Amino acid sequence: MKKLFSLALVLAMAFAVFGGISTASASARTASWVVSITYQNVGSSATTVEVDFYEEGSTTPIMFEPLGTGNTLAAGAGASFFIGKVSGVSEGFRGNAVMKSQQPLVATVVQFSQDPGFKMRLLSNAFQSSDGSTQYLVSTTLLNKFSRTTVFSIQNTQATDVTATVNFYDADDNGKLASTIDHTVKANSSKYIELDNTADTGLGAGVTVFNGSAIITVPTGNAVVAAASELYTDRDVAANFEGLPVAGAANTMYLATALCETFSLDTFYAVQNSSLTDATKITVTYKNLDGSTKATDGPYDIGPGQKKSINTCKPSDLTNMTGFSGAATITTDEASDIITVIGKAQCSVAPGTCASDKVDVFTAFLGESQGYSKIAMPFVRWGSDARFNDPGNTGGVQRAFIAIQNLESSDIKVDVKYYDKNGGLAATDVLDIAANSKGNTNASKAGALGFGGMNPGEFGYYTDGSFGGSVIAEANSANPTAKFIAVVRVQHPGAGEDYNAVLSP
Repeated sequence: MKKLFSLALVLAMAFAVFGGISTASASARTASWVVSITYQNVGSSATTVEVDFYEEGSTTPIMFEPLGTGNTLAAGAGASFFIGKVSGVSEGFRGNAVMKSQQPLVATVVQFSQDPGFKMRLLSNAFQSSDGSTQYLVSTTLLNKFSRTTVFSIQNTQATDVTATVNFYDADDNGKLASTIDHTVKANSSKYIELDNTADTGLGAGVTVFNGSAIITVPTGNAVVAAASELYTDRDVAANFEGLPVAGAANTMYLATALCETFSLDTFYAVQNSSLTDATKITVTYKNLDGSTKATDGPYDIGPGQKKSINTCKPSDLTNMTGFSGAATITTDEASDIITVIGKAQCSVAPGTCASDKVDVFTAFLGESQGYSKIAMPFVRWGSDARFNDPGNTGGVQRAFIAIQNLESSDIKVDVKYYDKNGGLAATDVLDIAANSKGNTNASKAGALGFGGMNPGEFGYYTDGSFGGSVIAEANSANPTAKFIAVVRVQHPGAGEDYNAVLSP
């Protein structure tokens, strides 16, 4: 979750990959990517918005006002802009951005390719200034492993250059430290780490396959953030996720989505020990929708900086998980031990048996260390049956499904409020969620379709061709202090990606 300020706000965004348009690509790793940013004013009054773009290695900002000079974004309203139309940002740009406003914003980065055959919309969240840290964790890093390679970016949130030390840990070799390398990251700029570039990783030319994790450290008094792309090397499929600061690590982590052969999807968790010196032991507990315990997995040992991969379908207690849909909690055996978690969902059933609309679903989302009583989701859409299922829909028309996990030991009610692009309330879906379990909502279920100039049967798509739709979930008056988290899965025909809800004031 991202903490927001009540006054002037700065959002940092480290784009994992951003390039120009090419005519063909063999994989997500070789594709060209572009970015749009969807953002929402979650403050109490209108605000102006400014954006500074920094090319990798450059300290010179490219300034942009997405609303136009002097225009404001109303409280509760959402908007978006496409970076490909920003003056001064040329084809082939790779870098980061900083958004500024007088009111708290939340923002989701939507990364996509215009190369033929691509449907993916990769999703990750912007960082608040308070997310900057001297230590950042990237819980999974791959090189030609599982047909995937990772690219992650380190964004310097300070006005002076910084030396970032990156440690790589090899999960396939008992988690041992495989490499340590230093990189200079320019003020306000970024450095990209490509796992298939030995100059970036220090792993050596002889290392052609790697499966592990990374920890980024900068000297005291400095701060960075990190974001990652996990890119298939043989398919046009990928996923994005944020790194986590050491302050985001905890002895208990919550995962709002846990699946096994449900909706043709399974979930997997990469659990990283955030300590550079001490080993830890973890246990995974799975909860049914009624709050009862489905299975217990573990305990498992994880060495310093290392990761442990968890498959929801294969708990150590041998519970048959087929058809499971629920939530998960991962805990360490000692309260002083802390971990981070990246969750993934994808179709992994026997070849040829995956549902056609899930073949290329590949998502990444964060485990959360705590819950909140009010959270925001700036990018929510619902396409009509005709447009969503149109054979010509290559990802431009989407549907968002929201899973909300109750972190309380008792049942709670959550008010899920759907807002249009002007901040108008379209509908409220009141969820009853069992203790320690999850509830589900979407714009269709909530009755939010066709509101405020939207296309009939749609949410976030308007008759004038514009876009904008968002959600605020808050504790019902029956339980005003109840704590929960949420993951949003944005589905396209045959593909899909996730992002985490963020804290809202």
